Amino acid sequence: MEEKQQNRRRKRNRRNRPNSRYSGADPRPNSEDPSASSSSPAAGGKEMIRHGLQFAAASLIVFLLFRFLLTLVMPFCIAALLAVLLYPAVRLLHRRLHLPVLAGGALVLTTFFSALLIGAFYLGRALINQLVAFFQNFAVYQTFLTERVGGICSGCDRIFRLEHGTVMGVVESAMTVFLERIQTDILPALTAKTLQFAAGTAAILGVVLIVLVSTLMMIKDMEYYRGMLRRLKQTPVFGTVLTNLHGGGAAYLRTQLFILALVALILSLGLFLLRNPYALVIGIAIAVFDAFPVLGSGLILVPWAAVHLFAGRYYQAVVLAILYLICQVIREVLEPRLLSGKLGIRPVSAMIAIYVGLRLFGIAGVILGPLGLIFVLAIAPALGINGSGRQ
Repeated sequence: MEEKQQNRRRKRNRRNRPNSRYSGADPRPNSEDPSASSSSPAAGGKEMIRHGLQFAAASLIVFLLFRFLLTLVMPFCIAALLAVLLYPAVRLLHRRLHLPVLAGGALVLTTFFSALLIGAFYLGRALINQLVAFFQNFAVYQTFLTERVGGICSGCDRIFRLEHGTVMGVVESAMTVFLERIQTDILPALTAKTLQFAAGTAAILGVVLIVLVSTLMMIKDMEYYRGMLRRLKQTPVFGTVLTNLHGGGAAYLRTQLFILALVALILSLGLFLLRNPYALVIGIAIAVFDAFPVLGSGLILVPWAAVHLFAGRYYQAVVLAILYLICQVIREVLEPRLLSGKLGIRPVSAMIAIYVGLRLFGIAGVILGPLGLIFVLAIAPALGINGSGRQ
């Protein structure tokens, strides 16, 4: 009897016990709830707006810095770069020879500056000699180019069944306008710039002196500046900016400068093997052209090699083709290895930065545009950090 009563109680308790499958809050999200499904796109939209505002604010900050402060702090920025570059040699002299830091800095800076002047002198002399030889033979090149262009224009007349000389007339009128533009606009501007440069030689020498003295002083107090940077890196905002600049921006600039110098050296040596009298000038020019995104050295080397190939000069065509392949291998293989997953800049982004830099700062925008983009990408994430270090 008692067992039957106990069994009834158990059954009654089971019926009154809440079912965990149907009662209480379901820990799993309800996929059919429209509010839950609409929260994710809304959050994504807010995130995109937040990042866009951060990028715009960082762009405004960088623009104001470049427009109003860059010319004032440029000598000290150059001095800081030189101090960072030369300090390891100064520290080595201090540890091995117990040379005072100031004396070691003066010795290393004098040696570096002397080597730089000697290298610039010989390089500049070679460039000037090749440019003078080019302009002396300009009439010969002009005649040769006119004959080639005339043949191409005659071929276009025959292909499109035009009257003989139609295409050549269009080309000659365009060249006339171009030469008039050079005589009326470009040459007077170059003359004015040359006179301004000559008049500002004393100011340039003063700036060089400021750079040298500032470099020496920064080398002397380098340990203090290193400690200050370490303390700044521990703060949320400045730490984010400095980490992004050091990890991404510095790596990008260092990689591009190294590849530019390496490509210029290889092209100059290759053109020297072809006995080109302007090997150094053309090599540097093609290397600078190769540094531009999307363009590349192929726009010059490939047509040049094709011209030699159709003219029967197979050796020159093969050498130019090999130079082009070497340049491509250097840029496609070496650049990812040097960046090694750090902050890089896409070619389209770099082209946009160069265009914006040209529109805002003139010819200096070729350098300031990508440099400004690096600063924007470093500053933008830090603008979303609050005082507690959270975004």
